[in-house]
Amino acid sequence: MINLSRRAHVVLLFLVVAIASRGALAEDWPRFRGVNGKGVSSSRGLPVEFGPTKNVRWKVEAAQGSSSPIISSGLLFFSSFNGDERTLHCLDAATGKVHWTRSVKKVRIEVVTPPNGPATPTPATNGQAVFVIYPDVGVLGYSMSGKELWRVDLGPFHSMHGIASSLVTTDNLVFVVADQLSGSYIAAIKADTGKIAWKQERADGLAGGYSTPSLYRPKNGPPQLIVSGPLEVVGYDAATGKRLWWISGITHAPISVPVIDEDRGFVCEQLGESLPFSVLAPLDKNKDGKISLEEAKSNIPIMRLLERIDKGWGNHTGVVGQAEWDKAFGSLVNKGGLVAIDLRGSGDATKTNIRWSYQKGMSSIPSAIVYDGLVYVIKDGGILSAFEADTGELVRQARLQPAGGVYDASLVAGDGVIYAVDSDGKMSVVKAGRDWKQVKSNELGDGCVATPAICDGRLYVRTTKFLYCFGA
Repeated sequence: MINLSRRAHVVLLFLVVAIASRGALAEDWPRFRGVNGKGVSSSRGLPVEFGPTKNVRWKVEAAQGSSSPIISSGLLFFSSFNGDERTLHCLDAATGKVHWTRSVKKVRIEVVTPPNGPATPTPATNGQAVFVIYPDVGVLGYSMSGKELWRVDLGPFHSMHGIASSLVTTDNLVFVVADQLSGSYIAAIKADTGKIAWKQERADGLAGGYSTPSLYRPKNGPPQLIVSGPLEVVGYDAATGKRLWWISGITHAPISVPVIDEDRGFVCEQLGESLPFSVLAPLDKNKDGKISLEEAKSNIPIMRLLERIDKGWGNHTGVVGQAEWDKAFGSLVNKGGLVAIDLRGSGDATKTNIRWSYQKGMSSIPSAIVYDGLVYVIKDGGILSAFEADTGELVRQARLQPAGGVYDASLVAGDGVIYAVDSDGKMSVVKAGRDWKQVKSNELGDGCVATPAICDGRLYVRTTKFLYCFGA
């Protein structure tokens, strides 16, 4: 038997507590929506009641931007913009103390439409470095202490609403998805050097795509990057960029993340529909019933859309009429909804790998969440729906209160509850389950479009003015 002095006992006790505490606090939230974009945390003791003056561990001014916070090894990162400056912030996740900020100047003008902006894509980290994309600057890699490691510019971009897809990293690669109105591609950048590892062309959709990819690690075969695009969902070999399988016709202008749950994935998008040509009437200056690119040049997003229609569905004259417009938007009809797919595909899996779909009343921006065997979806107006993940059966649908909000932020969950925040800053807390129940509605005091982060028992929420750390 080993004899220990009282001092040795105390030292040993402190060591055990320190090691155990670090194990309990080892959770990271390293990319948009946390580990693999699933939006689910293993944290316990999460707050239910909170607000600008309640259960606030700390808060700091957040500057402009809608990127979401990420966390790794006790460090929190988010990006912002101010005038021509684009800034990456590094804070202590426990205290909110600023460790460092790094700013760069924009190098060109990129088209964006609200709520998108110069600092919309969320950074990502592999634990050794942190990566950020500013569409009007490029992709940058920083050490965890703030040293710029490399910079690569993949623009300019030709998007309708701006580049919004967040970065994803794995196995010394950083992935960039640029689904545009022309020149769409996916690229892998080496995380240590900034060199392009591979780059693949992608199909151009009618309005582009804005979804962040996820990773699928099959039991046999290489890791795959799952990308939801405007024409198809594709599984790429993450190391080489080779297209391994694809499913066509279930997406049209996706924004939400494909959620991976073992060997299945879930994509969610509002059902595509036709749009009346009459919405362009104010641009018809000569009243000839058609819109030319010249007439639309004052509105660059619309001009790019018309250019895409003219090239893809029109007669290449630089003028779009009712017939071309209807043909283009007709291609979106009945695409979208909540779709469950089998990820164990090869080649064209359109006819074989769709498990189930539900089209009515889906969200346009927020990502779905899979939690304890259920798939949850939030749509504008605060309508929360829960489906059986295996079968697609709708088990409960109801409206959160107070009702009426627009939802840009995605759902996140942990400790048996789901958090849903609308753009006005009303944040609902829902007890998860087949008979889910709203247990609290919290007012944040200002707007919110960024998706919250959960880490080490704390809830991190970025509003239009502040970044909050809430704790029970």
